[in-house]
Parts: sequence; structure tokens; C-alpha cells
Amino acid sequence: MRRRHVGRFALGYAASAFVLLQLAEIIFPAFGIGDNGLRVVVAVATLGFPPALVLAWMYDLTRSGITRTEVGASSPWLRTAAVGSLLVITVLAAAGAGLYLTRQGVFATAVEERGPPQPVTIASFDPAEPIRSIAVLPLQDNSPGDDEAYFAASMHEELIAKLSQLEEIRVVSRTSTMQFADSVPPMPEIARRLGVDVLVEGSVVRTPQRTRVTLQLIHGPSDSHIQTLQWDREEIPDVLAFQTEVAHEVVEAVAARHEEEPFATVASEVDPDAQEAYFRGRYAYDRGTPEGYRTALIFFQEALTEDPDFAPALAGLAGARFLGALEDETISQDELMLAYAEADSALAMDSTSMETREVFALIEGSLPRFMEAPPAPDAFTAVGSVHVVRLPGREDSIVIDMTGFDTAWVAPMTSMGERIEAQVRRQTETVTQNETGRLARDGRRLIGAGRFENAERVLRSAVTVSPENDEAWDLLLRSHVTREDLEGALDVASEWAAAGGMAAPDATDVAELDNAIGAEGDRGYWRWRADRLEAAASAGTPVRAFDLASTYAALGDEDQALEHLERALRDGEPAVMTIRTDPVWDDLRSSPRLREIVREAQRLRLNAPRGGRPPGG
Repeated sequence: MRRRHVGRFALGYAASAFVLLQLAEIIFPAFGIGDNGLRVVVAVATLGFPPALVLAWMYDLTRSGITRTEVGASSPWLRTAAVGSLLVITVLAAAGAGLYLTRQGVFATAVEERGPPQPVTIASFDPAEPIRSIAVLPLQDNSPGDDEAYFAASMHEELIAKLSQLEEIRVVSRTSTMQFADSVPPMPEIARRLGVDVLVEGSVVRTPQRTRVTLQLIHGPSDSHIQTLQWDREEIPDVLAFQTEVAHEVVEAVAARHEEEPFATVASEVDPDAQEAYFRGRYAYDRGTPEGYRTALIFFQEALTEDPDFAPALAGLAGARFLGALEDETISQDELMLAYAEADSALAMDSTSMETREVFALIEGSLPRFMEAPPAPDAFTAVGSVHVVRLPGREDSIVIDMTGFDTAWVAPMTSMGERIEAQVRRQTETVTQNETGRLARDGRRLIGAGRFENAERVLRSAVTVSPENDEAWDLLLRSHVTREDLEGALDVASEWAAAGGMAAPDATDVAELDNAIGAEGDRGYWRWRADRLEAAASAGTPVRAFDLASTYAALGDEDQALEHLERALRDGEPAVMTIRTDPVWDDLRSSPRLREIVREAQRLRLNAPRGGRPPGG
């Protein structure tokens, strides 16, 4: 061995392999070669060592080149045994290393590492099918200089506001659609995530000489084009009237039947400069930052200087002032009271404006959380206020105690309201996190608005603080099912069972849910839920009529759903205010009975206690 220099060769081989591995570790990442590449180098170096040792035994490197080593006095059988032993060691080492690397997945193909590709399901489009749900995506600003984003944003909100007044169509909130402002996935993916039939996308091009608005209606699940609408104007003296005209044509394109009243009253006498300042103020307000609120205050004040009776601008001023006060380290009680007074004045100017009603309702309802001595509620909230409802096909009337309703159950429909709601929730969740009943209520409202991620975050807070909160667990489970996360729903059911609330499912119930979902998907969940609610009601446990109504609506049982919904309306359950935006009601929206209940819920929304006063007052 010593004469053949095998030991010296082995040391040199090991040193060379070490250097090679160090170089590979540095160079491979630059070429996108990961850990598997390094494993291959290790394997080659290891498997190459035994045969290299055999060759070093048999040959020498001399000045004359590579020559066979002189045999000397050793016997032929000893040389043969040595070579054979080295070959056996080589084979065994190669087999062992190969088996190990195979188990590590080094030789697996790229397809095996990624797993099978997920299929993309494209639904078919039937033009005869009625539109039941729609989402308006943020409009692109294609204007020269990209300085008309505020105009595109105001057009986006006007479209949502007007479409939201259709009784037969569910409209996704602006907050939910804004996630697609910067990146737009494929239309079927957006439709799945928002749970809608139709998507509206478009663009705005605006210059001092011309304004062009282009909108496309697309059947989301199939990515099928339905219709293109375009408006091209040289001069627009009244922007508010133009936006209402655009929204009206979109409504006519998606709904054959609709009320004309929302389009008949337009703020056409508002000064053009006031309108422009108002749009800029609302755009700054939507930024949701302290600087944005300060900028919004300037623009809203400018709008009111041009037109002191412009109620939406005054509501915007109140909202910006209120939110700016909440952003300060020390909340100014004077600023909160001034914001409340401005919101009250805006409502007195125009009690039909959704913006003025929402801003006033949200500010008034939030003041007790931030003020030691909030103003007394309006006289309209006095106990004893009633409302009478007549439904199609029924001889009797439904008498509703208005004091049972609270607009806190309803998701805001305008960007001004959404911003106030979000800021108040963000601050009060940390201050009064132990109010799990309120958190459950907020979660129910957010589910009804289709904002499932926000709902699940709120409900998680509720069950973390109070694991026995069965209502929060039930809503959390429903949220996962509604957004088609059935595995997550089963996990929630198991957690709920472990938490052990009075209405919590046991291990048998969870197993039944697992079987039901496995057999029928989300429909299996709704059957499971209906059985549990009916069993609880039969046992004398109080069950909300609205919970039964929404469950039967999801199952497509119109008679049962509307019967329980009418009872919920009669009992004054505030959750009836969420039917306008809750996706479980989509298949029943063409029902005249449901349309009338939706209409009444909208009236209740405007007249409920935290609304401040009845329309016209």
C-alpha cells in the first residue's frame, strides 16, 4: 500500500472533493440549482471514491505518464482478491447511496415535487339565466398623466351605490372589491373569491376637452363577455349628473325591473367647482391616513365654500374630522362633538342621502365608546316606535317594534361609512376585547357583507377570549363553509367541540358533519345545521328565526326560509338587515315576498334607532 501511494491518493481525493463541494455551494444558487444539486455532487464524489481507489492501486502517475504498477513479489491470487474486494465495496457503496438518495427525492422529477396541477373549473354561460350577484371592480385611470384617479374612484363608488339599490341583485361591497385595485387575477378566480355571477370592469380617460368611460360586463365563472358600454363626451358641466346617467345605463343592462326613483333625484344644481373639490376630498379621505384626513378636510371645506348646502360634502367634513380626532394620541372631545354636529346638520340638509345617513349613524353610535358624556339620543329612538309591513300574498300585517333594530348590524354601503366603521372597530377591539357578544354580532354582519376574512378575524378574537361563545363558533364555522373552505370548517367544528360550550357539537356530531360534507359538500353542512337547529328548537332551546331562515335559504327551501324570515322580521331580529348582502339568499331574490322583505329591511335601515331620525326629519 505504501509503495503504491494509495493512502496519499485517498487524502488527495478527499481534499479535492471538499473543495468541489465548497465551490458548488457558492456557484449553484446563482444558476437556480438548489439542495438536490448539492446532494448529487456528494453522491458522485462518494460513489467515485472506491473505483478511483482501485485505479490508484493498479496504476501510477509518473513522468512518462500513467503506467501500470509493477507487481513485485506478491502472488497473483492476492492481487485478484484485493481488486475483487474493492469492486464489492464499490457496488455496495453505490447501492446504499443510491437507495438513500432515492428516498430523499433527489431523483424525483419536478412534477412529482410539485404534485399534480390543480384543475381550473370554467363554468358555462347561459344568457337566459338572471343575474343574482354582481361586483364592480376598481376602474382604471388611463388619463394622460394618470391624475384622474379621484374621478375614477368616484365613478366606481357611484356605480356600487346605485346597483346596491336593486332588490333582486346582491352587490359586493367596495371594500371587498378594492383588493383587486392593483392586481387582477383571472375573472373566474375573482368571481369565485367574491361569490358573484357578473363582474364589471372598465376604465376612465379624462382630459380638459373630453371624458370617456368604458365598462365591460363579464360573466365571471365562465369569463364570457356579456356587453360593452361606452360614454364619450366633450364637455361635462355636471359630473354628478353624468355619473348617475352612467350608473343608470349599467342598472338597465343588468336588471330589467328596477325603481327609477334613485335616478330621478340628482344633485344637478351643485356648483361644478364644489363637485370637483368634493371628489378630491373623498379620494383623499379614502386613503385612510391622518394626512389623508387633513387633506380631505381642506377639500370638503372648499366644496362647502362654493356651495354651503352640499350635504354630502358636509357629511364628508364630519367623517374626516371624526377620524382625524381618533388618530390623535389624545382624542379631542371638542372635535368629536363638532363632527357630530356637522353630521347632524348634513342629515338635516338631505335625509335621503345614504352618505349623510351612514356618517351620522356611525358617528352617533360610536361616541359612547370615546366620550364620557355623549349627546342624548334623538327623540325618534324612544321606546314604542312601531312599523307596519304588508307582504304580497298575505292578508295579515306584520307589526314591528322599531326599538329592536340597530344599524350596527348593517355593513356600510359608502366609502365614508366603511372608513368610519373600520377605524372604530380597529380601536375598540383592543379597548373592549372582552365584549364577545359585540364581536359575534360584528362577525355576523361581516359574513352577511361577504367579508369573510374580516369576519373570521373578529370571530377568532371572540372565541379566544370566550371559548364558550357558541354563537361565535357557529358563525366561524359558517364563514368557512360559505367561502368553500370545507376542511377549515371541519377543523373549526373540532375546536368548537373541544371548547365545550352549551351548544357545542360532540364527537358524534363532528363525525356526522364530516360524513355530510363528504357526501354533499357545503349542502351537507346546511342539512347538518338545519337538523341541529330544529332539534334545539324541539328541545325548548331558544333558536333565532333568522338562523333557521338563512339555513333553509341555503338549502333552496323557499317556503321554510320565508316563513322563518317573516317571523324574524316580526320578532324584531336585527339580523334581517343583512339579507340584502348575504349570499345565501341569492337563489331566492326573484321571490316577490323576499323582495318586499328586502325593501322593508332597507326602510328599517333608514329608520332604525341609530339612524337618528325618520326620512324627511
